[in-house]
Amino acid sequence: MPDYSRRGGAAGAVASDSPAPPSWKPAALFALACLLIVVGIAPLVLGGHGHLKGMLPVVQGMFLFGTFVFGVLAFIRYTTQAHHGAAPQPPFMAPLSEFVMPLSEFVSERREPPGRVVPFPVAHRDIADRPSRWSLDVIDRMEWKRFEDVCCAFYNEKGIKAATTRMGADGGVDIRLYQDPDDADCCTAIVQCKAWGQPVGVKTMRELRGVMAHEAIERAFFMAPNGFTDNAREFAAINRITLLDGRLILAMIQRLPDDASRRLLELATEGDWTTPTCPSCGASMTPRQGKHGPFWGCSTYPRCRAKLGMRGVGPARHAASA
Repeated sequence: MPDYSRRGGAAGAVASDSPAPPSWKPAALFALACLLIVVGIAPLVLGGHGHLKGMLPVVQGMFLFGTFVFGVLAFIRYTTQAHHGAAPQPPFMAPLSEFVMPLSEFVSERREPPGRVVPFPVAHRDIADRPSRWSLDVIDRMEWKRFEDVCCAFYNEKGIKAATTRMGADGGVDIRLYQDPDDADCCTAIVQCKAWGQPVGVKTMRELRGVMAHEAIERAFFMAPNGFTDNAREFAAINRITLLDGRLILAMIQRLPDDASRRLLELATEGDWTTPTCPSCGASMTPRQGKHGPFWGCSTYPRCRAKLGMRGVGPARHAASA
């Protein structure tokens, strides 16, 4: 599971089910800049040099085209924003940060970095729907951050000192275990948690092995409710990585004393336990509807634009754990 900020939940959900339309101001600013180059800067710079004067019509044509493109884009986004009920501020009232944006922000849609793997939380459910006993469904429905916290608490209930890594880049480690009787601060094993809706592959397993080698740690555990691919299992078997899928995790929790198992269940299902935590800022997320279907968006949008995929609920999701 990617390690992101461990701050608490969000201040509140966004009223709309879909993100607000992008601002028209950056496109308008670029259109104005292109026009300024056409009528002022280009003639001033190129017009006074004989050997460059021939380039003036070409440069002016290029930036005139840019003025037209950005002007049309600004108009479209302005009308879209007005249609959504947002009252655009005059440009002089907008913060400078709204204008200083990457070009990709307004010439194409935002996309997740290629190859980035993110958790796939289950669909939103009523907070009151709180189970009274452990099951595979409970393990599978936990949002990624809650799953990680429960895994850490499990080791503590077993009498093993465990601590989650701090928010930010975790380097491929979610939990550290400390079992050295001579040095309480010496990490003896590492744990990676992936609350994904599909089996974990060998690529992620190799990354964990790289962390083991870098930190000279001989044991590692990988906890993933929906299991692992065959290649990942083969790799783990020869690299001292213990794999724990949903069925094994459930069996281990059920073998705990009743009071310990109950404490873990209370931690797992307290509050809104199925709505995912934002992987970027630590706030809660809210279901939204996009043109490609539903997804989770950060409740603090547009301050944070993080998104997660949304998955359904069904028994077939446990097949990979068999």
